[in-house]
Amino acid sequence: MQQLVQQRRVTTLPPVPLEVLRQQVGIIPQRPGLGHMLRLTALSCVLMLVPFIGWATMTRMEQAVAAGGLLVPEGRRKTVNLLEPGILRQMLVQEGSVVQAGQPLLRLDVTQAEATAIQARAAYWSGRARLARLAAEQAEQRQFTLPPDLEAEAAANPASAIFLQAERAFFAARWANFDGQTGVQERAITQLQEQVAGARAQREGAGRQLMAVREQIAGYNQLLTQGYASRFTVLNLQQQEAGFVATIGQANAQEAQLREGIIQAQRQLEGLRLTRLSEIANDLQATEATTAAALQQLRSAQDILTRREVLAPEAGKVTNIQAFTPGASIQAGQPILDLVPLNDRLVVEGQISPDDLEQVSVGQRVNIRLTPYKMRSVPMQHGRIVTVGSDAITREGSPPYILVRAEIDSDSLAQVPEVQPVAGMPAELYILGSPRTPISLVLAPVRNFIRHAFRD
Repeated sequence: MQQLVQQRRVTTLPPVPLEVLRQQVGIIPQRPGLGHMLRLTALSCVLMLVPFIGWATMTRMEQAVAAGGLLVPEGRRKTVNLLEPGILRQMLVQEGSVVQAGQPLLRLDVTQAEATAIQARAAYWSGRARLARLAAEQAEQRQFTLPPDLEAEAAANPASAIFLQAERAFFAARWANFDGQTGVQERAITQLQEQVAGARAQREGAGRQLMAVREQIAGYNQLLTQGYASRFTVLNLQQQEAGFVATIGQANAQEAQLREGIIQAQRQLEGLRLTRLSEIANDLQATEATTAAALQQLRSAQDILTRREVLAPEAGKVTNIQAFTPGASIQAGQPILDLVPLNDRLVVEGQISPDDLEQVSVGQRVNIRLTPYKMRSVPMQHGRIVTVGSDAITREGSPPYILVRAEIDSDSLAQVPEVQPVAGMPAELYILGSPRTPISLVLAPVRNFIRHAFRD
């Protein structure tokens, strides 16, 4: 056996190269041409592009607008301030205090408001008493009656009763003064009327005497023509006639002058009355204005007195207290403290660029990442956009932005009970758009470029 194995090993031929065998049998290999190489390359490209094109056209990808944000109460924090300036008397809460709706937050010093109310009340009721007196004078009444509320105020308030007594006394004094002025004119008119009557009587007497003298002259003229009377007697009677005529003329002139005096006196009397009524009307107008102003001031002071304690508008947590020191002056509209609502649900408030506004709308789906928690323990929360700002907000030193608000789905939060959202927690918003294919995302810039190029 060993000899046979050795013989077989000896008789084994060495391998012949392939090229030598091909040459012996007359086969000459041919090298591939350029066209064949191009076909192989094109086939390889097609085989590579077909899966990519299929993936690019069939795969759906969601585009998203990213925005940083914070968790805030849906109703926002409430800033407490004053309608009018005031002085702090006592702060009733501290930073972090939890208050209920209607609970006092601070107490104001109302000393000045009380003094203003007393002054305004006195001015108002004195104005009411003056108005009652002026109305009676305008109606030319000799007594004036008070409205029921004014009588009740006078009975309840001694100061108002003093104002009323003063107006009654002034009412009587003004009538006495007016009666004195008109009495002088009325007496002057009476005297002038008496003088007119005297002048009339004098004229009538002179007229009767003139008629008698003329009758005598007529008789003596007849006797003179017959020679029974002297010429001297007739001349004497004619002188008497002329004297009576002059007396009648003087009486007429005096009566006319006296009547003119009566007219002037009557005008002065009417002028006194009109002047008085004009003064009363002006006083009425001015008093009505001052009384209305006093009433407004009284109501304002009473309103301040009713708001001596500033109450919480709703339940919340006190924060950002601005005034602590008693006696500190607080201006109207100046923030005093903030209230963070307790029972208000939290939403995520984010800022997006105005360029992304067309991709965001109310109701749009959104993924929310609560950045204080790790992604491995707390997954993305789902929600939707509830508010989109209507205008861009510009602040100094920062680019313009638009506020958006998103609510977190309660079902999504229920899956992670260890998450306790609180106001002020940072978050990231990923506002999901409509699904698009990768090829459409690639071609979108090209389409935009072509559209702008043709428009230009």
